[in-house]
Amino acid sequence: MEYTVYEGTKATINGTQFTFTCDPADTDTAYDALAENVQLNNQNQDDNQDLVDFQNAADDDVETMLNDMQKMGFIDSWEAEN
Repeated sequence: MEYTVYEGTKATINGTQFTFTCDPADTDTAYDALAENVQLNNQNQDDNQDLVDFQNAADDDVETMLNDMQKMGFIDSWEAEN
């Protein structure tokens, strides 16, 4: 499955979006792609609750993870294609 992710209010993405490919159940690959491409807006603060929230996103499957990231404001939206 190919996923396209668009930047949210709490984070930026170089180019405002990125695409990655992984199995819908492979949350490790999805998390790695997000961690490599999404930069938190307040990443340098000592008390960084956003970083904790990002690391603790729901991860039952990739769709759940992306929906949780969207709900928390790290991404604005996402799309999936076979």
